[in-house]
Order: sequence, then C-alpha cells, then structure tokens
Amino acid sequence: MLSGRTVLIVEAQYLIALDLQNTLDPLDPGKVVIAQNPGHARELAEDWANCALAIVEVERELPEHIALVGELQRKGVPVIGLTADVDLQQHLNFTGTPILLKPAPSERTLAVIAQLFETQKE
Repeated sequence: MLSGRTVLIVEAQYLIALDLQNTLDPLDPGKVVIAQNPGHARELAEDWANCALAIVEVERELPEHIALVGELQRKGVPVIGLTADVDLQQHLNFTGTPILLKPAPSERTLAVIAQLFETQKE
C-alpha cells in the first residue's frame, strides 16, 4: 500500500514525527517527508503529487492544520489526523479522515492505515 511511495507527516514535535516514521517502516514507504507545520508542508508541495498518505497533527486551536487536511483531501491524498485532544473526534467532521489519539501505539497506527486503505478500495 505504501511501498515506494511518499508519506507526509505534519507534526510539531520532531520526536513524535520520528516515531511515526519508524512505525511506517514495515510498510516500506519510499520517502517520508516531515514538516513541522502547514506552512512547511506547503513549501514541500511538489511531493504531494506522489503522496500516498498524510498524517497531520490537528488541534482545535490550530485551524491552519485543519485547513491543510482539507487541502490534502481535495488533492486526493488520504489523511489521518493525529491529536492529543480526546474530544476532538466528536467535534471534527472529516469525511473519511480517521483520528489517532496521541500517544498512538504503532499497532494502532498501522491498523488505522490499513483500514483507511481498505475503505478507499470500496
């Protein structure tokens, strides 16, 4: 599903982004692009054409991150939201955008990715 393809991770905490990158290793992504914020992600927009998946930090206080999710979805990039806000899932209505709660165990992250790609096949 990700073999040889690009994954975008937008996460302010570099250690969390590295942990996500390590979690993705068994899926053999060709390239993992880490951006600290939506502006940085937009600077890397040329990679979006080949982007197979984006994992984006989302918080209620960060509307620019939520806007980035919409941008990526309009470009056809599957997106997973990542948050520490337990209530966020109830307040955000992203069609087809699963939300992972931090800290996201590797097994849960991989399960959500698999489910997202399975849903897209249907």
